[in-house]
Amino acid sequence: MGLTSKERMQITMNHEEPDRVPFHANFVPELQEIIKKRYDKELGEIDISFKEKHQSINKMDILFKHDMLLLSYGLDTSYYRETDFDTYIDEWGITWEKVPYKTKFGVGHYTEIINCPLADDNALDNYTPPNPHNEDMEYAEEIISKYGNEYYMCGVVSNSTFEALRYLRGTTQGLIDVVANKEIAHRIMRMAADYHVILGKKLIDLGVDMLLLGDDFGAEYSMLISPETFREMIKPHIAYMIDEFKKKNKNIKIAFHSDGYIEPVIDDLIEIGIDLLNPVQPESMDPAHLKKKYGKKISFWGTISTQRTIPFGSPGDVENEVKERMRTCGKGGGFIISPTHNFQLDVPIENIEAFYKAVKKYGKY
Repeated sequence: MGLTSKERMQITMNHEEPDRVPFHANFVPELQEIIKKRYDKELGEIDISFKEKHQSINKMDILFKHDMLLLSYGLDTSYYRETDFDTYIDEWGITWEKVPYKTKFGVGHYTEIINCPLADDNALDNYTPPNPHNEDMEYAEEIISKYGNEYYMCGVVSNSTFEALRYLRGTTQGLIDVVANKEIAHRIMRMAADYHVILGKKLIDLGVDMLLLGDDFGAEYSMLISPETFREMIKPHIAYMIDEFKKKNKNIKIAFHSDGYIEPVIDDLIEIGIDLLNPVQPESMDPAHLKKKYGKKISFWGTISTQRTIPFGSPGDVENEVKERMRTCGKGGGFIISPTHNFQLDVPIENIEAFYKAVKKYGKY
């Protein structure tokens, strides 16, 4: 009898080699609809319920045998809402707008913030964040009860510090705040961190194996802020969250997401207890270099390019990149292979299928 996905992930997170490298992927909603038509019969045989705010787990996870199931709560659920209108306001008072884009496979949409509730400095004094105890945890309880013995369960409580600041104040103002309005920045980030700590503890109580935090502070070739600003302004809030989660369950694993180039602060993330780094964009950081330098201290999740190879390469290109990542990042465990972002609507189905075939072909230890 082979390993379950849960067992496979537990072994790799301990920096040991299981039977194969674990893998994971996500899909934008429009691409999900295309895949549903292609795999209609197979998906019809999978019994799983859906709720509007929780698009992170779907039948595709079970169909493609992903090793992790992601349960998203808090600010992470603010985009990709299923609504009848092109604009909507989330629980935090943030106004989002759906923006269409065209591909050769159809019209998709992304969402962007058009109004921030705390853009005015004085707004914070009269602002009441949503109540974390009002979050519906029944869905997480249902999924963990049904799949928790077989799959590795990851609770997502991301966008909880620097990202929250930018969501609530605006990106430009948020970048100004961490330098010129530090008191405001700290108040907002601590408020958001407190909210997500409560959600994370609820998910720990329900039985998740890992929590995913996340705050994008990397651009393509440099950080959005200096390492010194990160250490002064953001690192303490992330460390506070991790400390609270570890008090709740000392064995809980912690993953962290930031796009772009963040190598100058990887040691800082390791220091405060990050176990797994996502998504390791190959355009910004060399996965092989990171594995060699940090691979005994932290695990890596991602590395397959969604900027170049997945949308614009051939199935052979996808296979070759997967093969190369397995060769350079797979040794010794501590590696979950996946695209560095959701599969987008511009990705050919053939490339998606090539990804899954390649991870199974080259991922065996």
